[in-house]
Amino acid sequence: MFNRTPFLSGFRSLLFGRRPVSAEEKILRERAATDRLCATQLRTLFGRWLPLELLHARNKSGRNSRHSVFTPAVTFWAFLGQVLDPGSSCEKALSRVQALCALQGRALPSSATGAYCTARARLSVRWLGRLCAHVAEGLMGAGGEGRLLVADGTGVSLPDTPALQARYPQSGGQKPGCGFPHMKLLGLFDLRSGAWLATIHSHLRVHDLPLLRRLFHRLRRGDTLIVDRAFCSWFDIARLRAQGSGPRVVRLHQARRADFRTGSRLGRDDHTVAWPKPVRPRWMDERTYAALPASLVVREVRSRREQKGFRTTALILVTTLLDAATHPREAVTDLYARRWRVELFFDDLKTTLQMDRLRTKSPAMVQRELLLHMIAYNLLRRLIARGGGHAARASFKGTVDRLQTWTWVIWGASTARHATRCLRHLLDTIAAAEVPHRPGRREPRAVKRRPKSYQLLTRPRHLFHEVPHRA
Repeated sequence: MFNRTPFLSGFRSLLFGRRPVSAEEKILRERAATDRLCATQLRTLFGRWLPLELLHARNKSGRNSRHSVFTPAVTFWAFLGQVLDPGSSCEKALSRVQALCALQGRALPSSATGAYCTARARLSVRWLGRLCAHVAEGLMGAGGEGRLLVADGTGVSLPDTPALQARYPQSGGQKPGCGFPHMKLLGLFDLRSGAWLATIHSHLRVHDLPLLRRLFHRLRRGDTLIVDRAFCSWFDIARLRAQGSGPRVVRLHQARRADFRTGSRLGRDDHTVAWPKPVRPRWMDERTYAALPASLVVREVRSRREQKGFRTTALILVTTLLDAATHPREAVTDLYARRWRVELFFDDLKTTLQMDRLRTKSPAMVQRELLLHMIAYNLLRRLIARGGGHAARASFKGTVDRLQTWTWVIWGASTARHATRCLRHLLDTIAAAEVPHRPGRREPRAVKRRPKSYQLLTRPRHLFHEVPHRA
C-alpha cells in the first residue's frame, strides 16, 4: 500500500526553496489580514452581534478589484465609524483606513476619497439588511413574553440634488431651488429593548397609515402594537385580528365619537362596543372586503391625566384587550403612556446621531446610509444592554461620547486581556451614565439661542440678489 503521508516535510523547502508567491496572492493575503483586523476590532467592541460569515461576504458580481484595499468588510467598518461619529466626513473615514493600513505596515491608500465613496456604493443593500436584521433580533433576545411594539412616523432632510428631488420632492410651499428634498420614515421599535426593528420610507405626500400596512408582515402572534390616533382604522384593526397578530392600543380618531352609555359596561369610563363595518375603501379589493366581519368588537377606555402644573387632559383609547380582569383600565392607560418613548428614540437618532439630515446624494446611497444608521443605533442599544443599563434610563448621548473616547484605547491595547479589561471599564461607565428621573419636567419646542438674522433664500442662487449689510 502506497503511503501518501509526507515524512520530513520541512526538507523540501530547505532543499528546493519555497513555492513562489504571485503578486496577486500577496494582495489577497494582505486583504485577508486587513479583513481579519476589522472583524477583530468590531467583535472586540460588539461581541458576536456581527457574524463573521456576514462580514466576510464577497460581492458575487465581481466588481471589487483585487488591488483595492476597500473590501466589503473594510468599507463597512469605515462607514459604520462614520455614522457612529456624527458629522464626520468621508475624508475622516478615509483617514481611519489609512491608520489601519499603517498599523499593519501596508502602503497607505490615496488621500482622494473617490475610491472609498465608490466602495460604499458597491455595498449590497440585501447584505446590509441581513446584518441589520441579525443585530435587531439578537438585541430583543428570546424572551417568553410577547413584544411591545410602537410605530410612528418622522421626516428627514436630504441634499438638494436632481435625483433626490425627483424621488423625494420638497414641500409644495417652497419655491423651486429654495428647498430640500424630504423623506418620510415610519419606524417600528421594541419598547422593552429600544431595538429599531424595521422602517419604511417614502416621499412627503404619503400618509403614515399606508406605510404601516407595509409592516404588518413584521408582526407576530402575541405582539402588542401601540400607535397614535393617525392609525385608528377599522380595517387595519380587523385585518390584524384576522392575521392572528397581537392586540392593539390606539387613541380614538378625532372623527369618531365615543358614547359610554352604549355597549357593555366594564367599569367607570370603560366599555366594549361593536363597530359596524364601514363602506369599502378604494384601496381594498372586494374579495378582501368580503372576508372581513360585519362588525368589530373593541374596548373603549377614557383616560384622564392629571399632573400638577399641567392642564388635565382626557384621552379615549381603543384596544382589542377586551378582558378587564387581566388588563384593567389603568394598565391600558399605562401602555399608551409608554408610546411617548418613540419620540425619544427619534430624538436619539435625529439629534445625537444627526440623522435629521442625511448626506449622501443619490436614492441608492440614501438607502444604504439609512441601513447603516439602523445598524449603528441597534449596536449602541446592545452596548447599553450588555453593560447592564436600563433601556429607558440609560443615556444614549453618553454612550456615544464614551464609545468615541474608548474605541481607540481598546483597539490600541497591547494584549487581548488588556483590551477586555478596557472594554469592561467602558461598559461600567455606560451603565453608570443614567438620565435622572425628572417627574413633571416640561420641554417646550422652542430654542433659547437666537440664530443670526440672515436673509432667506427665496429664489434660486443664480437669480438671488443679496441685500448689502447695513454695517
